[in-house]
Amino acid sequence: MKADSNLEQDIRELKVIVSDKLHRLTQFQKDFSRFKGYLSTEEKKLTSEKTHKLIEKFADFLKRSPRDRNALRLLVADFASLMIASDWQSPSYDFSLYSQAGRQTGKITGTVNDYKRDVHLDERAYEKEYIRQYIDARFKFRLSAFLVASGQAAFQTILTYLQSEGKLNGNVLCGQASYFQYKQILQGIFRNKLIEVAEDDTARILASIKKTKPKAVFLDSLCNSSQIAVPDIAAIMKFIYRECREEIYFIIDNTCLSVYCQPFNWRTNNRNVHLLTFESLNKYHQYGLDRVTGGIIVCEERDAAGIYEYRKHAGTNMTDFSLFCLPSPDRKLLENRLKRHQRNACVLAEFLDSGKVQVIYPGLPQHPGYPILKNRGFFGSFLNLSFKNNHPIYFKKIISRTIDIAKKEKVNLAAGTSFGLNTTRIYLTSLWTKYGQPFLRISAGTETEENLGKLKRVFKKALD
Repeated sequence: MKADSNLEQDIRELKVIVSDKLHRLTQFQKDFSRFKGYLSTEEKKLTSEKTHKLIEKFADFLKRSPRDRNALRLLVADFASLMIASDWQSPSYDFSLYSQAGRQTGKITGTVNDYKRDVHLDERAYEKEYIRQYIDARFKFRLSAFLVASGQAAFQTILTYLQSEGKLNGNVLCGQASYFQYKQILQGIFRNKLIEVAEDDTARILASIKKTKPKAVFLDSLCNSSQIAVPDIAAIMKFIYRECREEIYFIIDNTCLSVYCQPFNWRTNNRNVHLLTFESLNKYHQYGLDRVTGGIIVCEERDAAGIYEYRKHAGTNMTDFSLFCLPSPDRKLLENRLKRHQRNACVLAEFLDSGKVQVIYPGLPQHPGYPILKNRGFFGSFLNLSFKNNHPIYFKKIISRTIDIAKKEKVNLAAGTSFGLNTTRIYLTSLWTKYGQPFLRISAGTETEENLGKLKRVFKKALD
């Protein structure tokens, strides 16, 4: 992919996001005529002025062939703020003189949607569109999606639902390389009833399921861990749907593979098996804006009421502000972005793998996860570095040295957590936990080939 093509894709991403926000602003302007009668004189004046100004700003940004993602972050925050400016977190469903529901006046039902911590009207449209765009499945209309405050909130909502409803009265199985925060919670709750399995040993996983008959299985589709383990989700699902004669819940964290892993498409007929997936919306789904945290759960209709209720009880619902900061779901746009992340991760992995440095990345043929992912179209966007000395102090020295060299070479590189951002990042992960091994991660950005070449030189100097 050439530099100009990369820049074109960057600009296209921003144009799609800006055009969508501009369209929604125009719709908001039309809706304003409906609800402005419920606002005070000063509210009406301020809302009208802010709407006109923001439409002008977005339109101007669009005309200027947008490239400044940081500027867009500010505009997106302004957009979200305007959308909810007249809203109340506890909107009134009736009133004698003055409404306290703003733009949602006439749409609020008492004890149903009159408390935004529990549920708010705007999230439903995103949830439906998420399923339409991103989930492949038969009978997709029977699936439900639920927005939550983060990927961690998604996990906690599912766990709270299952535990509170008595669904986990028995063994629980999870992957050894599952996200360390999940593992700490699972180990604290289930203790000797928690069975850990190595993700890269499918035969043992299947044998363990058959022998221990777990009530639930928790796995990551691609693990954010030191070895970036990759379980064969399709094979495990095939076994569970064929063999399980007792009720079992299969919960998959699909954050790292996103649309390139489609568990709902692999289901077969077995009413004993309940499938739930979740994903962080803080990584790939914001196209590098990193504006808010967010997560989403997808489940079958028989579990939808439970997830809905326990999202309320656990207080894990996504805020209205966060929702309006999210770009609208767009499958093609997301897939193209993930391919760019993967291309850069593959280039860096192949370049850095040497006698001095062992690179751990599923896109390298020697990685145990390579055969599983090679036909899926995506190996992930991050790679880990392993040395003879894997002490955190050594990792920190490498990070400092790399950033110093990047400064001297005037190459953009960030030291920071997360992945799915435009600028490549280097980070020491899992440092403060006993439930995971610390590791050095490079999260590939979406740089052009020219800038990627500069990054390669920086890393080479830092690691020599």
